[in-house]
Amino acid sequence: MIVAGAGGHALELLDILIANGMTDNLVFFDEFTEAKFFQDKYPILSIDAEVAAYFKSDSQFILGTGNPMVRFSFYQRFLALGGKHRAIKGVGVVNSPSAKNIDSDIFNLCFIAANTQIGRGTLINTGAQIHHDVIIGEFAEITPRAVLLGASQVGDFSSIGANATILPEVKIGKRAIVGAGSVVTQDVPDGVTVVEVPGRIII
Repeated sequence: MIVAGAGGHALELLDILIANGMTDNLVFFDEFTEAKFFQDKYPILSIDAEVAAYFKSDSQFILGTGNPMVRFSFYQRFLALGGKHRAIKGVGVVNSPSAKNIDSDIFNLCFIAANTQIGRGTLINTGAQIHHDVIIGEFAEITPRAVLLGASQVGDFSSIGANATILPEVKIGKRAIVGAGSVVTQDVPDGVTVVEVPGRIII
């Protein structure tokens, strides 16, 4: 299995893989480093030809970066090279039986409530809370300890900062950014940045 990325996010992902016994034949990909091994143990591939060759024996890849657009870029690139995306679920996750999130990454100690929908390629990072009836689009990033309250929505490629709170039924548009610690009380249009308490648009 290939982890697409070899930075800080990949370090946290590696801990999940170790806990789940998923390190056999594990390699990483980073085209911007001269290092040959990740954590002095796992080989690092650096060109597409190496990835394509690896996929002939093991086609699975995991998205090892948090940035929504970089995740999407890796996803498209590795599919084109013959890979098959694999989503990751961490340890200590409370995941409702009625939640739909088969193609998203959910890191350790998250709460995923009833009737939630989380899109393909989206990252729910450590300790985040996704409450009932929340809908999150594709390739979004919900960072550590963010809280999305009942029936709120987050659009494709948006990023919700650490410890931010989205109040019930509030809708966040596509490609929006919510700053760390913000409390969003009103709908947010596409492509803007929101900060502070209560949240205000700055861009």
